Amino acid sequence: MSVSVFAADKFKFSFANEELTKMVETYSKATGQKFILDPGVRGKASILLPEDVTAEEAFNQLSTALAVNGFAISKRDDTMVIMSARNIQRSLIESYTDVVPPMKPERMVTYILTLQNVPAAQINMDLRILTSKDGELSVFSSGNSVIISDWASNIQRVAALLKELDKPVSANTAKFVAQYKKEKEKMRVEKAENDKKEKKTNKSDL
Repeated sequence: MSVSVFAADKFKFSFANEELTKMVETYSKATGQKFILDPGVRGKASILLPEDVTAEEAFNQLSTALAVNGFAISKRDDTMVIMSARNIQRSLIESYTDVVPPMKPERMVTYILTLQNVPAAQINMDLRILTSKDGELSVFSSGNSVIISDWASNIQRVAALLKELDKPVSANTAKFVAQYKKEKEKMRVEKAENDKKEKKTNKSDL
C-alpha cells in the first residue's frame, strides 16, 4: 500500500485530540489522495509530531491512529477506503504467502503460512487467542497451512512465534509427548469411570 504520488515533500501532521475525519481530510489535501469513508468512521486521536513529515510517515501515523479506533484502510485502484477492521478483512485486503508483511503502514492483511513440522490443527487449538480482537485465525488442513487475517503489526508477532514453534521434533521429545498424551487419556478415562460409579452409588443411596 503506497502513498499518493502527488504528495508534497514534507508537511505538518500533528493533532491533539482531533477527529479522525479531520486527520484524513488534512492528509488528503496535502497529498491529493482520494478517500471514501464509511459512515461509521468516527472517534478522536492525538498525533504529536514536532516537525514536518513526509507523506509516507504521515500515512503511517494516520493508519495507526485509525487502527487504535478500530478502523482500517483498503486500497481500491487510486482510492483509499476506510471502514471498520472487522468489515474490511472480508473485503479487499493484501495477502502474503510464506512472507511476513511489512509492519508499516498499519493495516489489515492476510498471512498464509505453510507449516513444515507442526500440525496446523494443533496451532489453531493452541494459538488462536494470539490474534487481536479484530483478527481471525483458521487452518487449511490438507495443505497444513495457517491463515491469519489481522493487523500487520500483530501478524509480525505471531509469525515470529510460529517460526520458533515450527521446528523438527527430536525422537525423544516425540516419544515423551506421545507418552504424555497416552497417560493423559488414561487419566481421563479413569476419571470418567469413577464419576459414573459415583453417580450410581449416589442413586442407590436415595
